[in-house]
Amino acid sequence: MESLFNVNRIPDSRTKLMTALYFPFGLALVIIRLFITLHALLVTCLLPKCAATSFILKTIFGVIGIQVIIQEDGRKDKDAKVIVSNHVSNLDHMIIDFIIANITPDIVGLSSFMQWLTGFKDFGSSKGADVLEDNIKKFVGESKFPVLLHPEKATTNGAGLLKFMSFPFSLGKVQPVALQATRWPMTMAVTTLTSNIYQDFLWSLFVPYTIYKVKLLPEEECREGESVEEFAERVRKNIADSLGVPLTEFTWSDKQELVKRLEEEEKARRQEEQRKAMQKSTESLPSNRSVSDPELQRMVQQVQDVLPDIPAPAILKDLEKTREVDQTITNILEGKVLSETTEQSKSNLMDIRKKINLDIAPSQQKYGDTTFHRVASNRMLSLEELWKIGLLGRNLKTLHVHM
Repeated sequence: MESLFNVNRIPDSRTKLMTALYFPFGLALVIIRLFITLHALLVTCLLPKCAATSFILKTIFGVIGIQVIIQEDGRKDKDAKVIVSNHVSNLDHMIIDFIIANITPDIVGLSSFMQWLTGFKDFGSSKGADVLEDNIKKFVGESKFPVLLHPEKATTNGAGLLKFMSFPFSLGKVQPVALQATRWPMTMAVTTLTSNIYQDFLWSLFVPYTIYKVKLLPEEECREGESVEEFAERVRKNIADSLGVPLTEFTWSDKQELVKRLEEEEKARRQEEQRKAMQKSTESLPSNRSVSDPELQRMVQQVQDVLPDIPAPAILKDLEKTREVDQTITNILEGKVLSETTEQSKSNLMDIRKKINLDIAPSQQKYGDTTFHRVASNRMLSLEELWKIGLLGRNLKTLHVHM
């Protein structure tokens, strides 16, 4: 299902690099084209909705980089009151309006100003689906303009067709339209999984060209003995064959579920990143509880009585892991805590080790140089050695001060 939608507008690193290099030119294009777009809005205000107005708007949009190409026109009677098409971007209703003047219902509940700005008409969608459908049926029977409906109810990237809803095909004869959209020269998505009409339009102003290819298929009517669902499926197959894309069994509600799932996954990913960042920052410093723990502070003092040149934060961090004075002293003597100390402390510790070998009997030096006693019966002897280390450490510190 994911192959039917573009999650990201810029698909790969190469396109990202091209977009970054192109950005100053694209930004200039957006500014210039926005001013030209104001003229298009002026046209819609001054001129009535008709074929001539649609042609003028099509020309203006061509200037701002949105090209509309009619690849095929299979219309005969041209009297269908309902236009149905696949849905490849949030600008589709504008593109079709340039060719066949029509009315597009607002199905998302935009404000009156935004409906006017984007070319939608209010059919009471805010009052529920039943009211919306009743108003559309009434409009089809009275208006001289056809109504445009997207039976997929959701945009795709054009790689396949979603299941059609049957309502548009219950209104009578339909005019099928097949749409394709590409961008040139950059490979950039025309729409994304969660984009809206404003984003799609601004990106169309940013890139050099967005090309819409339109095929107007022959009008279709429901055949005798054919259900509305069968009629909808037949038209869907005709559009898919025209585009050369497969039919799928997915619906617009499946797209909504996909959006929800991806949002939850993204939220979980961000929370995990935040958790790891917080864990990393807390691991680099002693915890507040440890700093205020009197037992740990007492143990830090015991270690510093033996090894006064080792910084308290380094001792505290190791004690949080070991919870033993002897083990922390062992770790310091074996160099496991040296990464947390200053260069001066490292130098002093090396001097202490040398003094140990001079001050302790040769039979005991095998314990004093690289390891601390791990045998319970030898603990007292080791502590005596370590007190010597402490005294030597203080003496060395005094010597450093007087030198």
